[in-house]
Amino acid sequence: MRYSARVDPPWSLHAWRKLARHALLAQVAPASIDWIAGAQQTLLPAEELSGAPARTDSIKVTQEFLDLAAAVLCHRDPTRHGLLYQILWRVREHGSRLLGRATDPQIHTARVLQKAVHRDCHKMKAFVRFRQLGGSENDFLAWFEPQSDIVDRVAPFFQRRFTGMNWTILTPYRSVAWDGQRLRFGQGAQRGDAPAEDANERLWRTYYRHIFNPARANPKTMQQEMPRQYWKNLPEAGLIPELLNQSVAAVDEMIEREPQLPRRRIPNRRK
Repeated sequence: MRYSARVDPPWSLHAWRKLARHALLAQVAPASIDWIAGAQQTLLPAEELSGAPARTDSIKVTQEFLDLAAAVLCHRDPTRHGLLYQILWRVREHGSRLLGRATDPQIHTARVLQKAVHRDCHKMKAFVRFRQLGGSENDFLAWFEPQSDIVDRVAPFFQRRFTGMNWTILTPYRSVAWDGQRLRFGQGAQRGDAPAEDANERLWRTYYRHIFNPARANPKTMQQEMPRQYWKNLPEAGLIPELLNQSVAAVDEMIEREPQLPRRRIPNRRK
């Protein structure tokens, strides 16, 4: 028998965990399940997994596996749901030590996806730029394009960081808003739904220009920490090429400048 399992929303640990638990209790092998992400259409006819007869036993998994699954589910790799179930199936057979086996192909793949999601979360925390909405002193909006489905995962960080202001973060697949009381999640949006610029942005560019240190400017390192894919949504990004060019000229000037001997210090003589 072949079954289909729809995870909706695709990044939800709760949704995936419920289906995976039922599949284990029904003893449905990984190869017999077609995992479907959200509203995605099925390619082959299959019975819904929820209809498979299952026992009512309890299933316990380690926190390490749950943490791994929560991160991997945020990745957009189409094989992630099935990959996690394959790992879970094997963990039930061989124990949780499997998770520490870095040479295992499935574990290696899962760790790579987990690392990519963690990196994307870090970038979102660093590169979201709020713009003040016109006519309001405490309402702010930001546009961001994450590489993974991490809005639900990262939203609590912004809640703690900006708890005193009302803010909304728009992304192509999901939005989140904080009104000072609770987080509200909604549909995705378009870049044009966010304001183009505000007065604070001009001040930020001025500040960024003044704190930019030409002696520490390394284009390769900078692009590793601030990949170009994020530049289009950063107010300071338009300054970076100019500042990098200026930094090269400034460093060359310092190198070519003739060294100056230190002035001789005349000690103070006591009378």
